[in-house]
Amino acid sequence: MRSLVCVAFVVFLGATSLADLRANAQQANPPAVFSSEEDSVPGAVALPECARTWLARDAQVSLRLDRLHLSLAQLPDAWFVAGAVNLGKPNKKLLVVMGTGELRGANTSPFWILRWPGRSCDLLLATAAHHLEFLDTETRGLPDVQIGFASTGNTSEHQYKFDGRAYMEADDACRPEKAERSNAIEGKNPQMVLFQRPGHSTENLLCEGRDWVWQKWVQKKPFTLKIKLFSKEGEQTSLSYSDIMTDGRWQIDILVHKEVMDEGTHPGASHRVVKDELIFAVAVQRRFARKGDPDRTRIVPEGESVPPDTYELHFLDEAGKEVATL
Repeated sequence: MRSLVCVAFVVFLGATSLADLRANAQQANPPAVFSSEEDSVPGAVALPECARTWLARDAQVSLRLDRLHLSLAQLPDAWFVAGAVNLGKPNKKLLVVMGTGELRGANTSPFWILRWPGRSCDLLLATAAHHLEFLDTETRGLPDVQIGFASTGNTSEHQYKFDGRAYMEADDACRPEKAERSNAIEGKNPQMVLFQRPGHSTENLLCEGRDWVWQKWVQKKPFTLKIKLFSKEGEQTSLSYSDIMTDGRWQIDILVHKEVMDEGTHPGASHRVVKDELIFAVAVQRRFARKGDPDRTRIVPEGESVPPDTYELHFLDEAGKEVATL
């Protein structure tokens, strides 16, 4: 009789442990599809204060705050819903915030993914999308993300992977030929406009721009290149390069326009500060910018063909002094 009781007791413990394991597994892998068509999100939680700080720095959110004359401390909770994604380890969670109400568009909502270990937050991706789904696969310790976009009856999905600092689109790369086909207007005065999309690196965008600028400089053609960049801290940078002939020689005018968040000395208050700088250059050099040449001193011969991700463009003034880099 005693042995039967022991066996039953062991079986009961085993069943309980299995149930606990299943419960923990479910807790570590909650429903992880966030949709702009829903008013709620999986794993709903109250919006933490650290997330509010990141959200207020977002360009569109801060612009709306400015229009309504609201401070950071007055960021309306009604604009957002938040859900936690448990990664199955202590103090290892992601927070997904979805914009609602006034922040929504047609078939789309703004989404923010933040690393949320506890009291602090770190923004990993900000984008507007129809839906966002966490996948079973992972990269560098964080789950891969599938993001769906919808517009005028068309839908597309793109996969994003964690690169150690942020979520980037899986196939993000420097593609000068594609950029020229999609973003350049040829003619007597060629123009190219490059706009940094969420999940696309600054370096790849600049790489595409510098390849196009060098082509036009060598061909001695007037051109205009415009690049718009965004940082996760809410800073916006617009770069404009214009090449014209003045008094029989070529000159490049570079306009740098920056909008930065100034949180000032008053808690909960912030505003955007605009900084403009106009730079003049008369010469351009390609200099190798590989890891093995950190000084950027070796000039690439003008007739040599090298990939644009192996060099930088250095702009010089009349005295031969470097005034800008692309």
